[in-house]
Amino acid sequence: MALRPIERAYQLINEPVNPNLKCPVELVDIVNFKESEAGEIVEYFASPAQDRAVSGIYSADADGSLTYVKIDLATTLPLTFTGLQTKLETILIEDILNSHDQTAMAVKKSSLIYQLDSKEIQNCLNLVLGASTQEVIKNTGEDLLDVIIALKQKVADYCSDYILLVAPDVMDEIEKYDKENVSHFNYKMNIMEEIAKYGIKKLVKVVGEVNYNGATTPVLANGTAILIGRFSDISTNGRPITLFRRKFSKPVAESVGCPEGASRLCEIVPTPIPVNLSGKQTLGYSIFAYESIIQVLTNYRACSWSTEIIA
Repeated sequence: MALRPIERAYQLINEPVNPNLKCPVELVDIVNFKESEAGEIVEYFASPAQDRAVSGIYSADADGSLTYVKIDLATTLPLTFTGLQTKLETILIEDILNSHDQTAMAVKKSSLIYQLDSKEIQNCLNLVLGASTQEVIKNTGEDLLDVIIALKQKVADYCSDYILLVAPDVMDEIEKYDKENVSHFNYKMNIMEEIAKYGIKKLVKVVGEVNYNGATTPVLANGTAILIGRFSDISTNGRPITLFRRKFSKPVAESVGCPEGASRLCEIVPTPIPVNLSGKQTLGYSIFAYESIIQVLTNYRACSWSTEIIA
């Protein structure tokens, strides 16, 4: 029996954008991604065998604020899940009924998932920016490459295999660096080759904006660069940031049409609401996306950052 339009919408909207990519591409190389079963208690364990261990961890709240928790060695710290939810969107019922391939639903679903991705990225990077001791200040006479080298030197004793994440304007300056400085070079030099010499394996441009609680902010502020070591000497799982998503229980998953074990859902309010469209009254379905997550920075010494890299 054919599905009714709203049932088909439920089925389509909870399918992942990319089932092979569990977390945003910007985070793939810098976080330990894990999924937690519904109701599972998640704890952080500080082992006494971890040499040079840090004395605390940072966790991200849903509004982007940071919480620092001091821990002792050989103790456990329960971690708290926080909910991330997109703003309520509306899809007109006529768009659903008149679209054979449900394009309206697919586009809206991708937009909502992108909002969650952007907030996850921003929260993880804000964890690093909250570690004030890891800031690198640009000194007089230093240029872009000098600051990048200083970022690496800041974390060299605690990690290796570095990823450099930069705001779009910083990426522009890196791409123009060779052309603008070629007349001053006294020897052959290419900035990308120089960066690679210092163990920086990947350069990632962080783009986009986050629209959360009525405020729109860039995912990564202009002029900002963050260096993260993928292989941390004092982190059990290597990467210094851990991201947990909690799976939904079977009853919850079934109630919203997503598969059992899904860790994200896009909820359609089943009752259409009146919508005023250019003076014409019509009906639409409200929709939002939600997830329950933990984001913690367990080894801030494996991260460094600067907001003055191109100042």
